[in-house]
Parts: sequence; C-alpha cells; structure tokens
Amino acid sequence: MSHSVDITLMGRNFSILTDEDPDQVLAAAEMVQKHVDELRNMGASVASDRLLALVSLNLAGELLKSDRTKIDGLEDLISELDGVVLQAEGLAKAPLR
Repeated sequence: MSHSVDITLMGRNFSILTDEDPDQVLAAAEMVQKHVDELRNMGASVASDRLLALVSLNLAGELLKSDRTKIDGLEDLISELDGVVLQAEGLAKAPLR
C-alpha cells in the first residue's frame, strides 16, 4: 500500500509516494539532512545539487563497506560452523566404550 510522506531536505519540502514504512522514509531523510549539515559545518560551500551528490556518494560508500563487512563476517561464521559440523561428525563416528 502506498503512503505519501512529507519530508524536508535543505529547507525544501517534498512529498514522497512510497510503499516503504513512512518512519523509514523519514529516518532516511533525517540521515541525509544530518550528512548535509555535517558537510556544511566543515565549510563546504557548494551548490545544493552538488552537496546532495556528495552526500549520496558518501552514504553509498558506507553502505557498500557495510555490505562487504557483513559478507566477510558471514563467510567467517560459515567456516566456523563447518568446523563444528566436522567435529560433530567425528564424534558421531567414534566407537562407544
């Protein structure tokens, strides 16, 4: 079901039609605005479209790093679980005394 969500970015109001949870859309807008504010506080004085492009690239970079970390962590977990399964199989095959 589509929802209309009103957000504000860089002093401009936008009405977004989305199937996502409205609270998530608002949280995403707040995150983008936070990054915009951080860049402005660092002295960035570029046009609004360039500022939003910088924020988009920064957030996309963070997302890619996060996804890679999750994949690496998952591969490590699978490797550890494989070791546990091998140990369990070895114990199951051991003769009972």
